[in-house]
Amino acid sequence: MSSDLTVSVIVSAMNEEDNLRPTVEAVVRAAAPRFARYEVIIVDDGSRDRTAEITAQLSAENPNIRVHRNPRNLGLGRSYGIGIDLAANEYTSWVAGNNMVPQGALERIYDRAGETDMVISYILTDVRNLKRRAISRTFTRLMNLLFGIRMRYYTGPCIYRSDVAKRIRMRAQGSFFVAELLVRLIKSGQRYVEVGLQPIPRSAGSTKTFRMRNVIDVFGSMMRLFWELRIRRRTELAADPDVCVAETSRTVPTR
Repeated sequence: MSSDLTVSVIVSAMNEEDNLRPTVEAVVRAAAPRFARYEVIIVDDGSRDRTAEITAQLSAENPNIRVHRNPRNLGLGRSYGIGIDLAANEYTSWVAGNNMVPQGALERIYDRAGETDMVISYILTDVRNLKRRAISRTFTRLMNLLFGIRMRYYTGPCIYRSDVAKRIRMRAQGSFFVAELLVRLIKSGQRYVEVGLQPIPRSAGSTKTFRMRNVIDVFGSMMRLFWELRIRRRTELAADPDVCVAETSRTVPTR
Protein backbone atom coordinates (compact mmCIF):
# COMPACT_ATOMS: atom_id res chain seq x y z
CA MET A 1 0.00 0.00 0.00
CA SER A 2 2.99 2.32 0.26
CA SER A 3 3.91 2.76 -3.44
CA ASP A 4 2.31 6.23 -3.79
CA LEU A 5 3.42 7.49 -0.36
CA THR A 6 6.51 9.42 0.67
CA VAL A 7 8.58 8.83 3.80
CA SER A 8 11.29 10.46 5.89
CA VAL A 9 13.24 7.89 7.92
CA ILE A 10 15.01 9.22 11.01
CA VAL A 11 18.09 7.24 12.03
CA SER A 12 19.37 8.33 15.43
CA ALA A 13 22.98 7.52 16.32
CA MET A 14 25.45 8.18 19.09
CA ASN A 15 28.85 6.49 18.84
CA GLU A 16 27.60 3.89 16.35
CA GLU A 17 30.60 3.79 13.99
CA ASP A 18 30.30 0.02 13.43
CA ASN A 19 26.51 -0.09 13.19
CA LEU A 20 25.42 3.01 11.31
CA ARG A 21 26.31 2.03 7.74
CA PRO A 22 24.53 -1.35 7.77
CA THR A 23 21.52 0.29 9.45
CA VAL A 24 21.23 2.99 6.81
CA GLU A 25 21.81 0.54 3.97
CA ALA A 26 19.00 -1.69 5.29
CA VAL A 27 16.70 1.34 5.52
CA VAL A 28 17.46 2.39 1.94
CA ARG A 29 16.94 -1.10 0.55
CA ALA A 30 13.62 -1.40 2.39
CA ALA A 31 12.28 2.10 1.66
CA ALA A 32 13.43 2.80 -1.92
CA PRO A 33 11.21 0.26 -3.72
CA ARG A 34 8.20 0.87 -1.46
CA PHE A 35 7.78 4.64 -1.55
CA ALA A 36 7.43 7.14 -4.36
CA ARG A 37 10.00 9.31 -2.59
CA TYR A 38 12.13 8.73 0.47
CA GLU A 39 14.79 10.49 2.51
CA VAL A 40 16.99 9.27 5.34
CA ILE A 41 17.72 11.82 8.07
CA ILE A 42 20.70 10.76 10.17
CA VAL A 43 20.83 12.61 13.49
CA ASP A 44 24.30 12.25 15.00
CA ASP A 45 23.97 13.04 18.69
CA GLY A 46 27.45 14.43 19.28
CA SER A 47 29.32 11.19 18.62
CA ARG A 48 33.00 11.04 19.56
CA ASP A 49 33.96 8.10 17.37
CA ARG A 50 33.95 7.83 13.56
CA THR A 51 30.17 8.23 13.26
CA ALA A 52 30.47 11.75 11.79
CA GLU A 53 32.94 10.54 9.17
CA ILE A 54 30.61 7.70 8.19
CA THR A 55 27.58 9.99 7.95
CA ALA A 56 29.55 12.22 5.56
CA GLN A 57 30.40 9.21 3.39
CA LEU A 58 26.80 8.01 3.33
CA SER A 59 25.37 11.41 2.36
CA ALA A 60 27.99 11.76 -0.39
CA GLU A 61 27.02 8.38 -1.81
CA ASN A 62 23.25 8.95 -1.79
CA PRO A 63 21.55 12.34 -2.34
CA ASN A 64 18.49 11.06 -0.44
CA ILE A 65 20.53 10.93 2.79
CA ARG A 66 20.67 14.06 4.92
CA VAL A 67 22.76 14.56 8.05
CA HIS A 68 22.20 16.67 11.14
CA ARG A 69 24.97 16.69 13.71
CA ASN A 70 24.31 17.94 17.24
CA PRO A 71 27.21 20.04 18.53
CA ARG A 72 27.09 18.02 21.76
CA ASN A 73 25.17 15.08 23.15
CA LEU A 74 21.53 16.20 23.58
CA GLY A 75 19.89 12.84 24.23
CA LEU A 76 17.69 10.59 22.15
CA GLY A 77 14.52 12.59 22.70
CA ARG A 78 15.87 15.89 21.44
CA SER A 79 17.62 14.16 18.54
CA TYR A 80 14.42 12.35 17.56
CA GLY A 81 12.51 15.63 17.81
CA ILE A 82 15.00 17.35 15.52
CA GLY A 83 14.46 14.58 12.99
CA ILE A 84 10.69 15.08 13.11
CA ASP A 85 11.13 18.82 12.56
CA LEU A 86 13.37 18.14 9.55
CA ALA A 87 11.11 15.50 7.98
CA ALA A 88 9.80 16.73 4.63
CA ASN A 89 7.63 13.82 3.51
CA GLU A 90 4.10 12.59 4.20
CA TYR A 91 5.12 9.86 6.64
CA THR A 92 7.91 9.75 9.21
CA SER A 93 9.64 6.61 10.40
CA TRP A 94 12.21 6.09 13.14
CA VAL A 95 14.95 3.48 13.38
CA ALA A 96 17.76 3.33 15.95
CA GLY A 97 21.19 3.27 14.35
CA ASN A 98 22.30 0.16 16.25
CA ASN A 99 21.91 -2.36 13.39
CA MET A 100 19.49 -4.55 15.36
CA VAL A 101 16.60 -4.31 12.89
CA PRO A 102 17.20 -6.29 9.68
CA GLN A 103 15.99 -5.21 6.27
CA GLY A 104 13.20 -7.81 6.23
CA ALA A 105 11.71 -6.40 9.41
CA LEU A 106 11.67 -2.89 7.98
CA GLU A 107 10.03 -4.22 4.82
CA ARG A 108 7.19 -5.70 6.89
CA ILE A 109 6.60 -2.31 8.54
CA TYR A 110 6.79 -0.30 5.32
CA ASP A 111 4.57 -2.75 3.40
CA ARG A 112 1.68 -1.70 5.65
CA ALA A 113 2.27 2.05 5.54
CA GLY A 114 -0.89 3.86 4.51
CA GLU A 115 -3.13 0.99 5.63
CA THR A 116 -3.89 3.02 8.75
CA ASP A 117 -2.41 6.06 10.50
CA MET A 118 0.50 4.30 12.21
CA VAL A 119 2.45 1.06 11.99
CA ILE A 120 4.04 0.04 15.30
CA SER A 121 6.39 -2.91 15.73
CA TYR A 122 6.80 -5.48 18.47
CA ILE A 123 9.45 -8.12 19.13
CA LEU A 124 8.68 -11.72 18.23
CA THR A 125 11.56 -13.28 20.18
CA ASP A 126 13.63 -11.01 22.42
CA VAL A 127 17.36 -11.67 21.89
CA ARG A 128 18.51 -9.53 24.81
CA ASN A 129 19.67 -10.91 28.16
CA LEU A 130 17.22 -11.93 30.90
CA LYS A 131 17.54 -8.69 32.89
CA ARG A 132 16.81 -6.48 29.90
CA ARG A 133 13.91 -8.67 28.80
CA ALA A 134 12.40 -8.41 32.29
CA ILE A 135 12.80 -4.63 32.36
CA SER A 136 11.24 -4.34 28.90
CA ARG A 137 8.23 -6.50 29.80
CA THR A 138 7.69 -4.56 33.03
CA PHE A 139 7.88 -1.26 31.16
CA THR A 140 5.31 -2.38 28.59
CA ARG A 141 2.87 -3.67 31.20
CA LEU A 142 3.19 -0.49 33.25
CA MET A 143 2.63 1.73 30.22
CA ASN A 144 -0.47 -0.22 29.24
CA LEU A 145 -1.82 -0.01 32.78
CA LEU A 146 -1.15 3.70 33.21
CA PHE A 147 -2.45 4.87 29.85
CA GLY A 148 -5.23 2.39 29.10
CA ILE A 149 -3.56 1.05 25.95
CA ARG A 150 -2.95 -2.56 24.97
CA MET A 151 0.26 -2.55 23.00
CA ARG A 152 2.94 -5.22 22.84
CA TYR A 153 5.97 -2.92 22.62
CA TYR A 154 6.67 0.80 22.80
CA THR A 155 10.23 1.36 21.60
CA GLY A 156 10.57 -0.38 18.24
CA PRO A 157 10.73 1.03 14.70
CA CYS A 158 7.51 2.69 13.59
CA ILE A 159 5.93 4.87 10.93
CA TYR A 160 3.28 7.57 11.33
CA ARG A 161 1.87 10.69 9.68
CA SER A 162 4.35 13.57 9.70
CA ASP A 163 1.78 16.34 9.94
CA VAL A 164 0.24 14.88 13.10
CA ALA A 165 3.62 14.28 14.78
CA LYS A 166 4.77 17.82 14.03
CA ARG A 167 1.75 19.24 15.88
CA ILE A 168 2.33 17.24 19.04
CA ARG A 169 4.00 18.97 21.95
CA MET A 170 6.50 16.61 23.52
CA ARG A 171 8.04 16.84 26.97
CA ALA A 172 10.54 13.99 27.32
CA GLN A 173 14.08 14.68 26.17
CA GLY A 174 15.61 11.27 26.86
CA SER A 175 14.80 7.77 25.65
CA PHE A 176 11.20 7.95 26.94
CA PHE A 177 10.50 10.25 23.99
CA VAL A 178 9.96 7.16 21.79
CA ALA A 179 7.16 5.78 23.97
CA GLU A 180 5.66 9.18 24.79
CA LEU A 181 5.27 9.99 21.10
CA LEU A 182 3.30 6.80 20.46
CA VAL A 183 1.04 7.43 23.46
CA ARG A 184 0.33 11.00 22.39
CA LEU A 185 -0.35 9.94 18.79
CA ILE A 186 -2.80 7.28 19.96
CA LYS A 187 -4.51 9.64 22.40
CA SER A 188 -4.88 12.18 19.58
CA GLY A 189 -7.03 9.63 17.74
CA GLN A 190 -4.50 8.00 15.43
CA ARG A 191 -5.30 4.38 14.52
CA TYR A 192 -2.50 1.83 14.50
CA VAL A 193 -1.57 -1.67 13.48
CA GLU A 194 1.13 -3.75 15.18
CA VAL A 195 3.63 -5.75 13.14
CA GLY A 196 5.90 -8.41 14.62
CA LEU A 197 9.59 -8.31 13.79
CA GLN A 198 12.65 -10.29 14.76
CA PRO A 199 15.64 -8.16 15.82
CA ILE A 200 19.20 -9.43 15.68
CA PRO A 201 21.76 -9.17 18.49
CA ARG A 202 24.03 -6.16 18.58
CA SER A 203 27.22 -6.90 16.65
CA ALA A 204 29.14 -3.92 18.06
CA GLY A 205 28.88 -1.30 20.79
CA SER A 206 26.55 -1.31 23.77
CA THR A 207 23.16 0.15 24.60
CA LYS A 208 22.89 3.37 26.58
CA THR A 209 19.23 2.84 27.48
CA PHE A 210 19.64 0.81 30.68
CA ARG A 211 22.06 3.07 32.51
CA MET A 212 20.69 4.00 35.93
CA ARG A 213 20.43 7.69 35.10
CA ASN A 214 18.33 6.84 32.05
CA VAL A 215 16.10 4.46 34.02
CA ILE A 216 15.38 7.18 36.59
CA ASP A 217 14.70 9.72 33.83
CA VAL A 218 12.29 7.31 32.09
CA PHE A 219 10.33 6.69 35.30
CA GLY A 220 10.06 10.42 36.03
CA SER A 221 8.93 11.17 32.46
CA MET A 222 6.37 8.37 32.65
CA MET A 223 4.85 9.77 35.82
CA ARG A 224 4.69 13.29 34.39
CA LEU A 225 2.92 12.00 31.28
CA PHE A 226 0.49 10.01 33.43
CA TRP A 227 -0.31 13.11 35.47
CA GLU A 228 -0.90 15.17 32.34
CA LEU A 229 -2.95 12.69 30.32
CA ARG A 230 -4.89 10.77 32.97
CA ILE A 231 -5.09 12.85 36.18
CA ARG A 232 -5.11 16.47 35.05
CA ARG A 233 -7.26 15.75 32.00
CA ARG A 234 -9.78 13.81 34.09
CA THR A 235 -9.94 16.75 36.51
CA GLU A 236 -10.58 19.13 33.61
CA LEU A 237 -13.32 16.87 32.26
CA ALA A 238 -14.97 16.69 35.66
CA ALA A 239 -14.97 20.48 35.83
CA ASP A 240 -16.53 20.75 32.35
CA PRO A 241 -18.99 17.86 31.77
CA ASP A 242 -19.81 19.10 28.25
CA VAL A 243 -16.32 18.13 27.07
CA CYS A 244 -15.76 14.53 26.01
CA VAL A 245 -12.33 13.07 25.25
CA ALA A 246 -11.87 9.48 24.05
CA GLU A 247 -9.56 7.44 26.28
CA THR A 248 -9.53 4.16 24.40
CA SER A 249 -6.98 3.21 21.77
CA ARG A 250 -8.10 2.18 18.32
CA THR A 251 -6.40 -0.66 16.53
CA VAL A 252 -6.74 -2.70 13.38
CA PRO A 253 -5.76 -6.38 13.09
CA THR A 254 -2.13 -7.27 13.78
CA ARG A 255 0.25 -9.49 11.88
